[in-house]
Formats: sequence, C-alpha cells, structure tokens
Amino acid sequence: MKFANRHSKRILTDAAGYLLLVAALLTGWLPGPGGIPLAAAGLGLLSIHNTWAKRLRNLVLERGGAITSTLFPKVPWIEWVYDGIALLLLCLTFWLGIRHASIWQVGLAVTTFFIALFIALVNRDRLQRIRGNHKR
Repeated sequence: MKFANRHSKRILTDAAGYLLLVAALLTGWLPGPGGIPLAAAGLGLLSIHNTWAKRLRNLVLERGGAITSTLFPKVPWIEWVYDGIALLLLCLTFWLGIRHASIWQVGLAVTTFFIALFIALVNRDRLQRIRGNHKR
C-alpha cells in the first residue's frame, strides 16, 4: 500500500500512456487522423517517466522534418503535382459527400479530406506561413 501511495502519480501517468497507445492501435484503421494523435499523446505521457519513450519521442522529433523534406521537395513541378492531387482528392470528397453514399464511401470521403488537407498544408510550407502570420 505504501508503494501505491508514493508512486500513484507515476502509475496513473504510465497507465494513461499505455491506454492511449492501445487506443491508437484500435482506432488507427478508422478514417481521418485516427491513432496518430493518440499515439503521440501516449508517447508523450510515457516519456515523462520512461527513458525508452523519451528516446523514441526525440527520434521522431528529430527525423520528422527530414521525412517531410524528402516527401515534399522544393521542385516547382512536384509542388504543382501535389496541388493537383490535393484538388482531385477534395473533388472526390465533395462528390462522395453530396451522393449520400454508403458508410464505407463516407469513411473514404473523410479520409480523402484529411489526406488532401495534409498535402495542401505541408506542400510549399503553407503551414509554416500560416503559423508565422498567426504569431504576429
């Protein structure tokens, strides 16, 4: 009982972190961002008291920018291709949305919307420009 009283905060924090990781695995297949925010939150909670989670979190933070620059190079024709893909995905989202289609098509519409939004914001550093304008 003494151990539980002394370490209750750590036990609860770690339990919440593991619970969020399990929830990320269970909801990762759903349309939309799914388990990514849950996994990030769970990893953040676990990194408070666990060195393995802290190392994994730091690795993701260090290498995240390199992945973005590899996927979205500063080549004008590639940027235009990504803009076209985002526009086509938004058109598909709109088309599926007005059809009042079956549930799998609505799920596909939600997924394509989030993918198009991600591509539109990351391509050409639009998200950085929005953040810069917001700070002023």
